[in-house]
Amino acid sequence: MTSDFPALLRILSRLKQTKRTGWIDRGIPLSGVESVADHSFMTAIIAWFVASEDPALDADRVLKLALIHDLAESIVGDRPPYEPEEVPSPDDPGAIKAFFSVRHLRTPENAAAKQRDERAAATHLVSMLPESLGRDIANLWEEYEAQHTPEARFVKNVDRLEAFLQSRVYLRDHPQVPVGGFADMARKEIDHPALQGIRDAAFDKEEPTE
Repeated sequence: MTSDFPALLRILSRLKQTKRTGWIDRGIPLSGVESVADHSFMTAIIAWFVASEDPALDADRVLKLALIHDLAESIVGDRPPYEPEEVPSPDDPGAIKAFFSVRHLRTPENAAAKQRDERAAATHLVSMLPESLGRDIANLWEEYEAQHTPEARFVKNVDRLEAFLQSRVYLRDHPQVPVGGFADMARKEIDHPALQGIRDAAFDKEEPTE
């Protein structure tokens, strides 16, 4: 490893302290908000286990894609698909509930800014690795961003599924939390049969009314 490896690890360790913005904005108590590292770990576990049972997927590549898909957030943080100023005041629970009961899609401007910032962050992280490994990581990151392979699309499905499953956990513990947008996303944007089965099992469990 290069002399930059300890510095790289220090940067990546920030993922353990970087809270997922969407849960904070929805009113989950800060002490209970998962980190990006929490999300990435569960995404990788689900992706690897399910892909291992699907002969159409390269499970090892799936695991690598899942592990690196949010590394750039160690530098840029977790940017939600809405702008901070759009979030209603916490003093207006009704407005908060209405705002987060629907699926938010990124505007072209939001998407472009996210991609620009994360690309710069990924480039910096890759520069701290030996050339061969850095090239492999850069290729994986580009593959995930482009969504042009079955493995990349599968990991994106798992990324969405994991967020939905976490929303059900929060809904159980905080029945008033507005997570309808995640349910809508899970119904519309998860298309892998095995992942749909996991999603449907979560819906079938008895949960508080959203």
